[in-house]
Amino acid sequence: MGNYSRDHSNVFAMKHISWLNNLAKTKGKLFFEEECHSISELIAILLSSDESIPDHPNEIQGQLFRQYYRLLVNGIEEGEIIEVKGVKRSSTPIASFLADIPGYIEMLPHLPHEKYYHLFEPLPDFLQVIAFLDRIHAYLPGWEIPKLTPNSYSKDYGFITDYFCEIMHELRRIDPLASVRSRFELVDIARTAQGISGRDQRAIMKTSSGLLKLLYPDGQVTDEELTEVLQLSCELRQRVREQLHMMAPGEYDKLLLGVRMTSTGENVSPVLPDANRIQRVTLSEKPSVGEVIGLAVDGDFGCILHFEMQATKGNGRIVPLGSIQRVMRESIETAAQFIRAKHNDFGISAEWRQNFDVAVLATFMGVPKEGPSSGVAIVAGIVSALTSKPVRNDIAMTGEITIMGKVLPVGGIQQKVRAAYDSGIKEVLLPRDNLHEAHGLPQYILDTVTLTPVDTINDVLTSALVDVECS
Repeated sequence: MGNYSRDHSNVFAMKHISWLNNLAKTKGKLFFEEECHSISELIAILLSSDESIPDHPNEIQGQLFRQYYRLLVNGIEEGEIIEVKGVKRSSTPIASFLADIPGYIEMLPHLPHEKYYHLFEPLPDFLQVIAFLDRIHAYLPGWEIPKLTPNSYSKDYGFITDYFCEIMHELRRIDPLASVRSRFELVDIARTAQGISGRDQRAIMKTSSGLLKLLYPDGQVTDEELTEVLQLSCELRQRVREQLHMMAPGEYDKLLLGVRMTSTGENVSPVLPDANRIQRVTLSEKPSVGEVIGLAVDGDFGCILHFEMQATKGNGRIVPLGSIQRVMRESIETAAQFIRAKHNDFGISAEWRQNFDVAVLATFMGVPKEGPSSGVAIVAGIVSALTSKPVRNDIAMTGEITIMGKVLPVGGIQQKVRAAYDSGIKEVLLPRDNLHEAHGLPQYILDTVTLTPVDTINDVLTSALVDVECS
């Protein structure tokens, strides 16, 4: 399995795991011969490292993945009927997918990079569906698994993988939890109103069943060993729930899956180092000249944009840096035109466009940035750079600007304010016409983040710049 869990991979664990060598060569023969009629007999699928998952299902190559993908996106549940090669048969729940995702997760340095709002982002868009992701039993972090090396291979005798898969298949007839079910209880340590869902329970139980079959096939397991298995199962499902909460917080509470052992009454819950990886931008410790926080939407989620502006002697160039795209470049030019028209109001020399170059950097340079909603952040940063007035470090802003100094409404307000809350921002400047949308956020966010409506760029500068005076 290590070969499919390199440092830059994203791995999903299935309720039973098997090792299929040279899958690309066998073309899934094990599962698609005439005598194999149902993918319910599938234990696990490993895509070889050179396989790719394209952005559209029509581009998927290979009969094996096409068949499996069809079942996944249809949301297979217990008792449903599936058809493979014309033969219908009742399926068992196919709840997870074990694969080497080609959109590798970047590491920083031992955890996934903070630029990912959630850990399902490397998946193709057509798989980022909440109803589907909730059916994943377990998320196994590939970055924690050592790579396979030449020393990893056994020099002794072993099972042919086909035989091993058959053993795993036969073990499905056995329920290892039947004899230990009275020894534990699944609980929500956080005691949320929502509590543990049926899918959470099934996921943990199925994963635990698979682990017990692999680790203790004789059925003899101590309380200490059972606790270890259950804690791992809770961890793998907890990672799924963490991502679901970030993707749809109104639907999925931030619960903490755990287990209470009957013999001791002790509550045990997993610790996920990657769960504290929400904040993408490190806020400045104090107000800084030319450094400003904007807000944007990435897909269905809000994110923080960190801008740095710098004015130096030059020939009036505006230098956009950090993969800034066309519409955002136009926001920069709009900001520059407004400042040229209103320079006297800010104590800026009329010749600044001839004597200064202004660099506008959007950090995370490898990620393209687009859209008009960073206009207010850009104008605040440029004014700060030209006047040496610091920008408050506890404030974020969003809004489109005009050359007349108006602030226009933008989309994704709730997602943006939520991203500001996650990052520790204390105040958000937003267009007045967007204020009613923000009031639909949960009360705990509204109690923490101050929402300040603005109508003009002068309103923005008055709130954002330290000791600035605007007419």
